[in-house]
Amino acid sequence: MESIFNQLFWVWSPISVLPEWLRILLVLFVLLQLARLILLYIIPLFLNLLCRLFKNMLYLISYPIMALICTMQRRRREAGKVGLPVWIDIIEGMFALFETVFNKMIQLFMKRKRNKKRVKRWTFYSATALAILLTAAIMNSPNEWYTLKWKNAEAWLNQDHVHIQASGSSPVQKELILNKKYEEGGNIREAPTLTAPRLYTITNGEIMHFLNEEQVDSKGIKWLKVQTANGIEGWISAWIVKDK
Repeated sequence: MESIFNQLFWVWSPISVLPEWLRILLVLFVLLQLARLILLYIIPLFLNLLCRLFKNMLYLISYPIMALICTMQRRRREAGKVGLPVWIDIIEGMFALFETVFNKMIQLFMKRKRNKKRVKRWTFYSATALAILLTAAIMNSPNEWYTLKWKNAEAWLNQDHVHIQASGSSPVQKELILNKKYEEGGNIREAPTLTAPRLYTITNGEIMHFLNEEQVDSKGIKWLKVQTANGIEGWISAWIVKDK
């Protein structure tokens, strides 16, 4: 099974033939359009649910407090105290204010937008313009992020796998042997993964010819394609071999 990185490579391969500025523009355009959809649809829904949750929590908190205030007021009236303390007015006003704010926000998120198509269209144009401006800024003055992230990722996608494909037809006769830690032998497998069938068990001191192909599986293990002296070709983990 191909790793996620290998699958990403096959998606990136058709794009890699495009100019660099166009590749950056496509990536930024897709990311900004996804952000636009999140802002238009997901965030309002999330805020609506959040306001409803806070409103219910406000009811749960205010009910016992107001019940306690009512009990205290009843006892004050029985004691002949008619006036209403200021702190009670403040508490009641705060609860009423919070409830009003939550109700307004819920109504705002539930309200149907008048110019929905116009909002979609202008946000699309704005995201497209921003992608173009960011592409121009990156190409004119590349920063540290561009060098470390974009360039490294592009080098991995374009060079590592192209090297695998192009070098398979002209193997380099580089000789490998097992590390001293693996004197009991090592397995040569049919594919570059630990779950692949075993083709051959190489013994200590036996020479393998490196065929100049390597891959990294989903677990991060680096595999080398080798050929034994008796003509068996397969994949062996780079951890257990060394140069002769």
